[in-house]
Amino acid sequence: MKSPAFLLFLVFFPITNEIFAQDGADLEANYRNNITLDQEVISGGYFVDPPKEYEGHPYFITKNFEPSEITINGLNYKEVPLLYNIWEDQVLTFHPIHKQKILIRSDKINAFTLQLDTPVSFVRLQDNPSYSHHGSGIYESLGDGPARLLIKHRKLTRSKREVSIFTKEFYEDQDYFLKKNGEVLKVVKRKQAIDFLTLEKKAVKRLSRASNLCFRTDKKDYLSLLVSLYNQAQDEKK
Repeated sequence: MKSPAFLLFLVFFPITNEIFAQDGADLEANYRNNITLDQEVISGGYFVDPPKEYEGHPYFITKNFEPSEITINGLNYKEVPLLYNIWEDQVLTFHPIHKQKILIRSDKINAFTLQLDTPVSFVRLQDNPSYSHHGSGIYESLGDGPARLLIKHRKLTRSKREVSIFTKEFYEDQDYFLKKNGEVLKVVKRKQAIDFLTLEKKAVKRLSRASNLCFRTDKKDYLSLLVSLYNQAQDEKK
């Protein structure tokens, strides 16, 4: 019996000219003979692109598929062509036969890393009850330790003010969270983060000044610094 990794590999096979040069009947036969175990994973249906009247794209950083890494139902797969649609909070791959974007079921995803110029890691949270934009629960994850910084990337649309061939345009927004001991806090003010991580205010002020970081203008780097301080303190207690 073929392993699950091998079966899903045939679904997520990198898209290259060599593949498309293969005999179509053979490729389709291999596809249909080997996806039965993991068909449910990609049963989210085909993805329909936004209207052409929308300026920009709904994806995180790039609109091109990149060979990336994803963990589904606890199994890790590499070299998977992925796109992350932050407009609708969906992860997409590429159908090897119909050559169309296809959705990966969000409830099956544990984590994934987009292999961009700098790899960007994401995790899926089951819930975040007090947050109205939780969506499918996908957050960028920074920090490897007891505390983590989570960033919810979102794309929204607004009407174009000037006369244009486009009626709407995409724009991006982010919300920032800290996770510690299973608790998740949305960070709006600097004091919230310092208190949540039980850090010494004077030490934070000294180090943030030395790093030339300001919470208001450098939220990601500022909060990453706080997470590093907390995790370092926890390691020293061991």
